[in-house]
Amino acid sequence: MIPNSKGDAMTDNAVIRVRDLNIGFHDRQQTWRPVLRGIDLSLGQGEILGLVGESGSGKSTLATAMLGLLRRGSLVRTGEVSVALPAPASASTSTSTSTSTSHDPLHDEHRRLSFHHQPGRWLGELRLGLVSQHAEKAMTPHLTLGSLLCETLLSQGVKGKAEREQQAVAWLRRVHLPHPEVLMQRYPHQLSGGQQQRASLALALAQRPRVLVMDEPTTGLDASTQNEILALLASLRAELGMSIVFVSHDLGAVSHLCDRVAVMYAGQLVEVAATRDFLNGPRHPYGHALLAATPGSQCYRPDAALEGTPPLVGSAIKGCAFAPRCPRASETCRDSVPSWQGRYACHHALEGHESVDRAHAESGESAKSDAATDERADSVKNDSQPAASLDVAPLLDVAPLLAVESLNLCYRMPGWLARLRGETPVLTVSDVAFSLQQGETLALIGESGSGKTSILKALAGLLSPVSGQLSLRQESLAGLVAERRPVQRQKIQYIFQHASTALNPRLTVFESLAPVLSRWFDLKGDGARQRAQSLLEEVRLPALYLDRLPNQLSGGEQQRVAIARALAAEPDILLCDEITSALDVSVQAAIIRLLQRLKRERGLSLVFVTHDLGLVSHFADRVLVLRNGRTEHLGNVASLATGDLPPYVQTLMEAKLVAA
Repeated sequence: MIPNSKGDAMTDNAVIRVRDLNIGFHDRQQTWRPVLRGIDLSLGQGEILGLVGESGSGKSTLATAMLGLLRRGSLVRTGEVSVALPAPASASTSTSTSTSTSHDPLHDEHRRLSFHHQPGRWLGELRLGLVSQHAEKAMTPHLTLGSLLCETLLSQGVKGKAEREQQAVAWLRRVHLPHPEVLMQRYPHQLSGGQQQRASLALALAQRPRVLVMDEPTTGLDASTQNEILALLASLRAELGMSIVFVSHDLGAVSHLCDRVAVMYAGQLVEVAATRDFLNGPRHPYGHALLAATPGSQCYRPDAALEGTPPLVGSAIKGCAFAPRCPRASETCRDSVPSWQGRYACHHALEGHESVDRAHAESGESAKSDAATDERADSVKNDSQPAASLDVAPLLDVAPLLAVESLNLCYRMPGWLARLRGETPVLTVSDVAFSLQQGETLALIGESGSGKTSILKALAGLLSPVSGQLSLRQESLAGLVAERRPVQRQKIQYIFQHASTALNPRLTVFESLAPVLSRWFDLKGDGARQRAQSLLEEVRLPALYLDRLPNQLSGGEQQRVAIARALAAEPDILLCDEITSALDVSVQAAIIRLLQRLKRERGLSLVFVTHDLGLVSHFADRVLVLRNGRTEHLGNVASLATGDLPPYVQTLMEAKLVAA
């Protein structure tokens, strides 16, 4: 180890070194607002480093800064990032896959990076790659996927057109995209979210980088595809000696891929440890809180939503940033910043899961002294019951809230000439039928491209069925939303998978919520603002966010605003398209608790598209498994725990990753 105050945060044989990095911005009053606070970290040759933490903790800022990239308006106040220079071509053919045995590059073999707001030539020169969190924004919309890949391969020196196309198809196969020859002709918007993510990964890997920064790369991927991508990354690490910075909210994926885990909170590193050591016993209370909110982990607790919110990005912090939310906090924590102790920074470090559980028990006893918290605890107790234990059979004897019969969908209908020739549409969803009861959660699961989002769009009136019948409260639903009655439009609300593209970038949060409140409840002025504030509180965002623009929010915060906007209409049915995929596990637990409470208090029903099978088993009442647009399995969620399942469904369940 390199002697350093951050101990385990620094490694020998580093390909990237971050030293005392402080990044922030000046507000309108020219007050300095810190985003990263004194970061010391390194990335070893051939190492896979996981960055975890809540939305707004600085993970993406740190990861992109390791490539010399900053968000617009951000500044580096102190510190530096240096990158080891690539080995000569003759020496680069044999790369080590070890994170500790290779010779540590000399200091003069590193280049200190300058910081820029846009990617530049230095990324290619140093063989640094980036897979962005928002894959759809990382691809030029007016170019086909084949053109994008061939352009990338041309920059790598592949001259022949035929050879470029052959290699492009090969890379699409390596990231497990089906029918790559067909997808080569498609534009980015014609791909599903999971397909966009894999295409973005193929574009990055085609450059054969030494260092690859991946910002939420498995978001939107089904469990089997996620496993295949993680296996691909592991094999490329071995083949190319590639180092990876893996930013993720998915501790299951982190536990299966990463060598080390760096936990961030409020722009600071609070714990850095070998992955196995972290999973077996986090030393910082915040690290334990993340694991306690992760289904499948050793210390998972269904009621483990972390109370309170992190400090606002850029706010001044006195003492330990986690103290206001920590069950072990003392006056020392509130007054003084904890020093780094080998692998963590904490005044009252934990000694394993046993002491952590005791700390939570002490916290619970303290909370019971407050009447308001008593009420919350009762709510949590009800919410924490596993969904699989719910008996939905009695619900099926009453008239359904929503019914779908013989649903057939496609995105491109044949033209009149094609119809004369007898051509039929290529269906993306074929003969799907199901019902939804009041207060029920129906989960739709399946691989990317299986038709889950298409079904949601049809329910919302955004995609007209080729054939089939939709009904709400036994009243027929028109195919397109414009043809539906106003009350039908109000009672079915859609939460999109990508909140960044669902929110108007020029409107503040309040300006996005106000039209909904005005349209359905005639709320304006102070009344609308008060209601908007209460909606943000429900999704655990501070009232100050009402005046922020979407680009001033993290990805998880944007998703919570999108959820608040859907709830503003007080619907009967929420159509949720991967709404927790961009959320960290603690906020995910809070959102799930919120939805469970709304189900109980309002009789709210949910159609919930997700790839998180752990979440399905704890949250859904029934599950519909789709494969190639057809129903593979429909039944109570408890049926997933039995061995009597179709082979495809059994394969999906076996692919589930847990943080263990």
